[in-house]
Amino acid sequence: MPYAVIDDSVSLYYEIKGQGFPIVFVHPPVMGHQVFMHQEILSHHYQTIFYDLRGHGRSSIGKEPLSILLLANDLKKLLDSIGIEKAVICGFSNGGTIAQEFALLYPERTAALILASAYPKVDHLGLKSLIVFGMAMSKLHQIPLLAKMQAKTHKYYQSDEKKFFDYAKKANAKSVYEFCKEGLKYDSTHSLYRLTMPVLMIFGSQEKPMHHHQDAFLRSAKHVEVVYINGVSHETPPKKFPEFNETVHRFLQNINKPSVL
Repeated sequence: MPYAVIDDSVSLYYEIKGQGFPIVFVHPPVMGHQVFMHQEILSHHYQTIFYDLRGHGRSSIGKEPLSILLLANDLKKLLDSIGIEKAVICGFSNGGTIAQEFALLYPERTAALILASAYPKVDHLGLKSLIVFGMAMSKLHQIPLLAKMQAKTHKYYQSDEKKFFDYAKKANAKSVYEFCKEGLKYDSTHSLYRLTMPVLMIFGSQEKPMHHHQDAFLRSAKHVEVVYINGVSHETPPKKFPEFNETVHRFLQNINKPSVL
């Protein structure tokens, strides 16, 4: 199994599929890279890169407390180790905070930014409550319960549920707690003007309390497209993967290829 050595205490598990321009997928707490299993079909057109954040899936935990900055730099070191100079960065939910931070830190390494049900900061009570619930369950070492809940709500096929659960329960409780806590206090709103690469924001039509997060991007970032996927709430990449994948593919095909891809 392929691993990228980040430092003397951390190795990140990753999978690369397909050829073409690279897209790296950044997962939210608990589920690990498995949440993107239905994005593997994009490897017919692109080089898809899936990895587990430290403390998740098959990756090691490490010695340092998690922070969004640390996780963004982990991503840079991962791309360095596999020889990827520039990639599309796709972050889902709290994984979107890492994707944003990477794009802000390393714009020259970011061809485009795709944010699925993501946010520049947590400013809605419902979203805050979900994250705080995740922190509480982690504190109580109830990762299997979180894994079960996420597996049930994110499945497309019935068989997805067991695959999601079996992988999500590998997450380290302390890592999940720290990731949730750091996502809760993350705020990129005053830095979004520095995002000069194309940005795609994807929301489920049913997660209306999240829709206003597009406003800060539309005000500040240079090139932003917003797409709503019908019939789904927060779980767009796995639960509506045909529409999600088509949206990503269309967005990337419409980018000015000579200058970006």
